[in-house]
Amino acid sequence: MIHAEELRVMIAEYARGEISEVRLRHLEAALREDDGFRAEFIEYMNVDAALGDLAALSESEIAQLDGIATASGQVADLDTGSHAEHVTLVEPNDRSAITSVTKLAHWKIIAALAACLIFAVASWWQFGTGAGGNANHVAHENGGAVESVRDVNIAAFATVMQLADARWVHGKPLAIGDRVSAGVLQLQAGIIHLQFDNGVGVTLEGPAEFEVASVDVTRLRSGLLTATVPPGAEGFRVDTPSAQVVDLGTAFGIDQRVDGTSTVSVFDGEVEILSGEDSDKRLLTEGRTVRLAADGSMSDVEFNSQPFEKLWPTASGIAGSTGAFRFAPPWPRGLSRIQSDTEIFVLPEGYASKLEEPCPIDVTESELNTSSIPAGQRVRSYLLQFNPVDPTGQEAASIELGSRMRRIEGSITFDRPVIGMIVNGETLKATDEIFSLNRGPMRPFTRGLELSQPRTADVVSLSEDRHTLTLKLAVFDLFSDHVRVIVDASLDDVED
Repeated sequence: MIHAEELRVMIAEYARGEISEVRLRHLEAALREDDGFRAEFIEYMNVDAALGDLAALSESEIAQLDGIATASGQVADLDTGSHAEHVTLVEPNDRSAITSVTKLAHWKIIAALAACLIFAVASWWQFGTGAGGNANHVAHENGGAVESVRDVNIAAFATVMQLADARWVHGKPLAIGDRVSAGVLQLQAGIIHLQFDNGVGVTLEGPAEFEVASVDVTRLRSGLLTATVPPGAEGFRVDTPSAQVVDLGTAFGIDQRVDGTSTVSVFDGEVEILSGEDSDKRLLTEGRTVRLAADGSMSDVEFNSQPFEKLWPTASGIAGSTGAFRFAPPWPRGLSRIQSDTEIFVLPEGYASKLEEPCPIDVTESELNTSSIPAGQRVRSYLLQFNPVDPTGQEAASIELGSRMRRIEGSITFDRPVIGMIVNGETLKATDEIFSLNRGPMRPFTRGLELSQPRTADVVSLSEDRHTLTLKLAVFDLFSDHVRVIVDASLDDVED
């Protein structure tokens, strides 16, 4: 066990940017496990940042600071020798009596303030804040999210991408586009979807309490959570009261109960579960579920994705839909052919990823417009499919044409802008190799849309902001209509 004095040395090394990778891991572990020590860390970093701010003040800012202090009667005689300048004390309302001071006096004001801060650092170093001390809280509440006391010091590393009927325990609610730094989300009800800067997506359904420690370490205290971890972001971790769930390149869900029990289900890939002080370690693969008791003991249970189905549309980047659209669970892979006379199924096709080669598209607005998306762009794909039920037997063969024509329509909104659509049968087939998750055999008939045939004309339209796609589809007999939608999944301002 590392002593408190050594941990404080690590904090100082971290503040100077001199901490080694091994010592940084020890520091992160201590911050995760000890709320009191985490408060000490924030206090030290706040003081350190304040000292840096003082050192960076310009002449005009120094003068402004001096004026504020003098006018409020808080500046005392700073005479420390023969070269000292005198600062006159004034009453708060007697602004005419404010005496101008020289640059030396300005710097003495700064020096005095800095001395107070240095004394605070020294006091912290000698005595600490105490495990239960809260004179300088780690964070303050804001809409259920605990934000850092000094946002400029602790950088944000996640973005609120979607909210669905979200209600917070207290305070001002978060909004789409808000940046999130280390802190706690306390969701009373509804759903929130976070996009981490490394590409990890986390979706929560309330009531839930979820702590974000860093870009790859989080803690779920209660509630429903799903996480999708794309290639390159492996190692993302969710701590629960009884275990650690470490991603190995996955999509998984956790149902954490307030009594300390939980279930962990893997929809794709695999996770590693560590419980009972690392004495029990388990590799959990796709289509498997374990139940964790409050003491960390694990037992196998039947895989059941139903508790997470309400989260899947939001987790997959779907902001909403109307009409005939129905969301098909994105995990596990290998879904058999889905058919319906009344629904257009939405099938997300895996993770967001960079294109290794140019991707052809057929529609960029509402009409055929052949082009391509360049290699290197980060995108995500969705397959929208209308597969009516197959008519069979002699009776079906004699049905009149009007009874064999099925029409359907609806609109779907994505949380990212649509780059283009693939609607031609040959282009769909060519891009299956790039995006398809091999969900089952396709029909041996035409899959694409008919945008120019009067009797069976399909209609595709994209909203001005490129987020909402409207389809009006007509399918005859054994044919089906498929549309592959490609959205922009760039990680803005993030090196990935």
